[in-house]
Amino acid sequence: MNRILAGIVIISAILFSGCVSTINPVSPDDVIVDVTPIIVKEFQDKDMTISVANNGSGPIDSVKASSFDPFTLVASGSPNIPARTSEGPSQVSIDLKIQAPGFKTDINNTMLVLSYASGKNDKGETIIKTKSVPVKTIVLPDASLQFVGFVKGPENKSEAEVTSWEINKGKKATITFSVKNDGKTTIDKDTLRILVDIENKEIGSNSSMTIKEGMAKGGTSYTEALELPISKDSPNGDTDVFVTLYKGDNIIDSKTLHLKVLL
Repeated sequence: MNRILAGIVIISAILFSGCVSTINPVSPDDVIVDVTPIIVKEFQDKDMTISVANNGSGPIDSVKASSFDPFTLVASGSPNIPARTSEGPSQVSIDLKIQAPGFKTDINNTMLVLSYASGKNDKGETIIKTKSVPVKTIVLPDASLQFVGFVKGPENKSEAEVTSWEINKGKKATITFSVKNDGKTTIDKDTLRILVDIENKEIGSNSSMTIKEGMAKGGTSYTEALELPISKDSPNGDTDVFVTLYKGDNIIDSKTLHLKVLL
């Protein structure tokens, strides 16, 4: 009888020693991710930093971005984050590098996916979990202003421009500009807008124009001219003039000119 009991004890000990305790992983609901909206020109690289907090009772390791569709994920840090403390969630910053797609790509469902190691399964293997976070993104055409400056009048728009100009009160300042597509995706006509704005509103206001030409890769718009009336009772002195290229409400490029109103 004693031999039978001893045998049972030995067998139980062997079986018990072969068992592995499982450890529940930290739930994705306890991984808190903060990502600021992203604005970038097409096919350009952008460095960004995200904040990740662990509100779980266990640590999460090798926390990194695993995908960022439709953007290309170039690089990601992969820190370990301790469990929450009595003072609250444990938080770290993770640096990423991404590359934008073409500006006509559908980015309405941009999703950042993080992976992390947490817990153990019944085989003693680390469990890999993921956390998906929607990110607000804007991809702009890769376009730039060129030939920006003052000329004598609209009929002189093809002549060499200058960045500083003197003018009398009650006259009109003429600013020329052109747009070049430095990107890979065709920019359709009526997509871009130019705003010419005088900083000192007592001197003058602003004027705008929509770019009417479509531009394929390396293409340009015509050189255009906008007139800015100077107030008859304008104060004399200096002011900046901003020439800004927009798509919607987003700035693509900007140049600054210098205007002097004579006494």
